[in-house]
Amino acid sequence: MTASERERPPAVSRRGGRRVFRPRRAVPAVLAAAALAAAAFLIAVEVITSLLSPRSGSVLPVPYLAGLGRATRWADPLALAVACLLAVLGLLLILLALWPGRPRVIALAFDDPDVVVGITAAGLRRQLAQAARNVDGVTRARVRLRRGGVRVQAASPLRDPRGLPEQVERAVTGRLRELAPLRPPHVRVTVRNRED
Repeated sequence: MTASERERPPAVSRRGGRRVFRPRRAVPAVLAAAALAAAAFLIAVEVITSLLSPRSGSVLPVPYLAGLGRATRWADPLALAVACLLAVLGLLLILLALWPGRPRVIALAFDDPDVVVGITAAGLRRQLAQAARNVDGVTRARVRLRRGGVRVQAASPLRDPRGLPEQVERAVTGRLRELAPLRPPHVRVTVRNRED
């Protein structure tokens, strides 16, 4: 097995990790499900009420809605406006479902394709910040995760931190290589040195 084959995670593990740790859009899904459940409940109550007691009052204004449905034509501006509104709402829900959310767990590569391992974003930030702080000449390090990238801001008491950004980048990249995220992020490092 070559070094490049060892560094690249297996394809099955990569696909499995992406599927397991894919961010969910729970809030739009819950809202849509609650609206559909409420509509289904109202319709069920209406049907059961009309079957048990046809002369009793209905929950929904059925006679008004039936008259509105008979009187309204497809080309009527109100019908077109309602249809457009429902189409836009449906399209918005589809876009919300397809738009990737912010992952809470980052999938890591593992040799066994049946095992999926992950690390929280906060845990990854702590690991990378610790790797940056372990570099001689760095007193503080702050890590931010961006989509596809890691931004490290390090502080140093040195007046001339020449070569320090490269050392921090190597340390952070080395720690990333050990953790082996399925999508290795690009690392950017800035070092603030002591003012003269």
